[in-house]
Amino acid sequence: MIEFAFILALAAGSPQMQEVPAPPACRGAPGTIDWQACADAAGQGTPHYAFAMINLGTQAYVDGDYAGALRFYDKAELPGQVISSDVIFHTFRADTYQHAGRDAEARADARVAWLKLIDDPSVADAPRDRLPIDDEVRFAVLTRILPILQAGDPASFGPARAMFIGLPVEGWESLTNRAAVLEQLGEYDAALVDSKRAVDLQPNEPGALNNHCYTLIRAGQPERGLPFCERAIALAPDIAPIRHSYASALAAMGRCDDAERQLAEARRLEPRGAIYREPLACTSKS
Repeated sequence: MIEFAFILALAAGSPQMQEVPAPPACRGAPGTIDWQACADAAGQGTPHYAFAMINLGTQAYVDGDYAGALRFYDKAELPGQVISSDVIFHTFRADTYQHAGRDAEARADARVAWLKLIDDPSVADAPRDRLPIDDEVRFAVLTRILPILQAGDPASFGPARAMFIGLPVEGWESLTNRAAVLEQLGEYDAALVDSKRAVDLQPNEPGALNNHCYTLIRAGQPERGLPFCERAIALAPDIAPIRHSYASALAAMGRCDDAERQLAEARRLEPRGAIYREPLACTSKS
């Protein structure tokens, strides 16, 4: 899987780390290291501590824990040094920053990720840090950075979108992810085609249902979206993005008190999510 490939790429190390002997807890075959134990052994402020924090951040990101990922990524920062790794690291960190509302940092990482994706010499990796780029990696990267590039890097956005649209899409997960990106880009008609195909393939998958609901809301059709949100909530009640979509549908329909309750639940489930701190526009309908 892509996430595991990222951890393998990190395990190769960096020039700074090669100059400092690794504590025994930081040594081992890829996938076998306890990164918290490594961090404890290395000590805060050391390159191996930063390395462990990056891996812990990535593990948190893969688990959907944006708050944890942000905390670990921030702890990885060393005074006077800039962290540079493979394309997946910069992609995940860009998405984490964006989720926390740290837009300038998100744009910086998204640009680095795009340049690495096209093998721009200005961000060339050392051979041991290079991650093989295939369509799976391109899709994973672009689904996360395209909305960031659209908002902050128009020159990169055009070619990045063209690459994204040209990638093959198979299965409900890919359809859902592409629909989510198209929705964020404001391309609602195309997004609805993909999100409906995903639901047709997996009618009991909360992620597909939630995506289709939110896309319908964004397309100005909350009444059509609400049943899909309700089904998603019934299947996965403890997922903050699903609660947020449900709240958005209710707000768009003028059910303001119900919407605020759902938004409060999303905040409880994911306290550091920037989007859940934003109030939903709602005009009560009697």
